[in-house]
Amino acid sequence: MKDQFEPCFAFNIRQADRVISQIYSDYLSPLGLKSTQFTVLRVLHIMGSTTAKQLQEALVMEQATVSRALKPLIRDGYIFSSEGSDKREKVLSLSKEGQALFKQGEALWSQAQAHIREQLGDDFQERLLNLSKQIVSLK
Repeated sequence: MKDQFEPCFAFNIRQADRVISQIYSDYLSPLGLKSTQFTVLRVLHIMGSTTAKQLQEALVMEQATVSRALKPLIRDGYIFSSEGSDKREKVLSLSKEGQALFKQGEALWSQAQAHIREQLGDDFQERLLNLSKQIVSLK
């Protein structure tokens, strides 16, 4: 067995993602939201009415993962899902309740952002966002 292993990018990025996601989920927990669910609400708030496919592309997530995040939000009335121009297409938008939940979550999300920024330093945000853009561009 080798004494040293080459670091695995996927492992290390997923490990960091799990920690960051848990921090956001902890802050959002009073609303019963996971970080992935809030991200869906946030993207729908920004995009307005959009198709499930466009949402999937914006989130850079697999269809099954998006569906899992959407299911409880649709069930609980936070997201409207209607038939698009093509019967196979779903059009999604935030309901009035979904907009209200997003607004509540936004304050908690901001607290999580501030906490992470405080822990990792001022220049962290710019470096991370630049690195993230470079990684996403590989797709």
